[in-house]
Amino acid sequence: MIHQKTNTIVIETLDRFPHKIHIKLGEILRERGLTQGDLHRLTGLRVATINELVNFKKKSLTVAHLVSIMIALRITDIRDLIEIEFDEEVQAYFNEENERMKNGFTPDLTKTAETNVKRIAAGVKN
Repeated sequence: MIHQKTNTIVIETLDRFPHKIHIKLGEILRERGLTQGDLHRLTGLRVATINELVNFKKKSLTVAHLVSIMIALRITDIRDLIEIEFDEEVQAYFNEENERMKNGFTPDLTKTAETNVKRIAAGVKN
């Protein structure tokens, strides 16, 4: 889910760590016998926005969208609405990195932060 204005560093990071996003909104609506129009009336979100979420065509989500949907559907755990799953290789890498973490950083995160600061200072295209 990448918004058109997402900066280069974010896009590269998402590409580097393969993941799958599963939005369960359509399933939840079907299970509860609700329509996208019903959710529109409950949340005030545009029907087009809801449709894009249900069909996974929305390129970005806001916290306001997610929370308003959770309130309308009386969902208390965001994992009931959306799942993000990282590939096994990414999970293994993250586990290794977490074991090497000191003061919130691993050697790789330190290197990434230093590189990104230089790129941001140099005016990486947003």
